[in-house]
Amino acid sequence: MLESLPSMIASHPAEKFLYLDPGTGSFLLQILIAAGMSVIFVLGVFRKKITAFFGRLFGKPPADPSQDGDSSDDD
Repeated sequence: MLESLPSMIASHPAEKFLYLDPGTGSFLLQILIAAGMSVIFVLGVFRKKITAFFGRLFGKPPADPSQDGDSSDDD
Protein backbone atom coordinates (compact mmCIF):
# COMPACT_ATOMS: atom_id res chain seq x y z
CA MET A 1 0.00 0.00 0.00
CA LEU A 2 2.71 2.50 0.95
CA GLU A 3 4.76 1.60 -2.11
CA SER A 4 1.97 2.70 -4.46
CA LEU A 5 1.31 5.98 -2.62
CA PRO A 6 3.78 8.10 -4.68
CA SER A 7 2.32 6.82 -7.95
CA MET A 8 -1.22 7.59 -6.73
CA ILE A 9 -0.22 11.15 -5.81
CA ALA A 10 1.51 11.64 -9.15
CA SER A 11 -1.48 10.40 -11.12
CA HIS A 12 -3.90 12.96 -9.61
CA PRO A 13 -3.07 16.53 -10.58
CA ALA A 14 -3.54 19.23 -7.95
CA GLU A 15 -5.45 21.57 -10.27
CA LYS A 16 -8.86 20.49 -11.51
CA PHE A 17 -10.88 22.39 -14.06
CA LEU A 18 -14.62 22.34 -14.62
CA TYR A 19 -15.93 21.86 -18.11
CA LEU A 20 -19.22 23.25 -19.34
CA ASP A 21 -20.53 21.90 -22.59
CA PRO A 22 -21.32 24.57 -25.23
CA GLY A 23 -24.99 23.54 -25.14
CA THR A 24 -25.28 24.09 -21.38
CA GLY A 25 -25.91 27.83 -21.65
CA SER A 26 -28.73 27.44 -24.16
CA PHE A 27 -30.23 24.63 -22.06
CA LEU A 28 -30.24 26.82 -18.95
CA LEU A 29 -31.78 29.68 -20.94
CA GLN A 30 -34.47 27.33 -22.23
CA ILE A 31 -35.26 26.22 -18.66
CA LEU A 32 -35.58 29.85 -17.50
CA ILE A 33 -37.86 30.76 -20.40
CA ALA A 34 -40.07 27.69 -19.81
CA ALA A 35 -40.34 28.48 -16.09
CA GLY A 36 -41.31 32.09 -16.83
CA MET A 37 -43.93 31.05 -19.37
CA SER A 38 -45.34 28.52 -16.90
CA VAL A 39 -45.75 31.20 -14.25
CA ILE A 40 -47.49 33.50 -16.74
CA PHE A 41 -49.82 30.68 -17.81
CA VAL A 42 -50.76 29.74 -14.23
CA LEU A 43 -51.37 33.36 -13.29
CA GLY A 44 -53.61 33.78 -16.33
CA VAL A 45 -55.64 30.66 -15.64
CA PHE A 46 -56.21 31.40 -11.96
CA ARG A 47 -56.44 35.20 -12.30
CA LYS A 48 -59.90 35.56 -10.72
CA LYS A 49 -59.06 33.31 -7.78
CA ILE A 50 -55.79 35.13 -7.18
CA THR A 51 -57.43 38.59 -7.25
CA ALA A 52 -60.21 37.41 -4.93
CA PHE A 53 -57.64 35.98 -2.51
CA PHE A 54 -55.63 39.20 -2.37
CA GLY A 55 -58.84 41.23 -2.17
CA ARG A 56 -59.87 39.29 0.93
CA LEU A 57 -56.35 39.51 2.29
CA PHE A 58 -56.22 43.30 2.07
CA GLY A 59 -59.84 43.94 3.12
CA LYS A 60 -61.57 44.59 -0.18
CA PRO A 61 -64.74 42.47 -0.37
CA PRO A 62 -65.14 40.37 -3.52
CA ALA A 63 -67.80 41.38 -6.03
CA ASP A 64 -71.07 39.56 -5.29
CA PRO A 65 -72.85 38.67 -8.56
CA SER A 66 -76.22 38.35 -6.77
CA GLN A 67 -76.17 42.06 -5.84
CA ASP A 68 -76.10 43.95 -9.10
CA GLY A 69 -77.96 47.03 -7.88
CA ASP A 70 -81.41 45.50 -8.34
CA SER A 71 -83.03 45.18 -4.90
CA SER A 72 -86.35 43.50 -5.58
CA ASP A 73 -86.47 42.09 -2.00
CA ASP A 74 -87.48 45.45 -0.51
CA ASP A 75 -90.98 45.53 -2.11
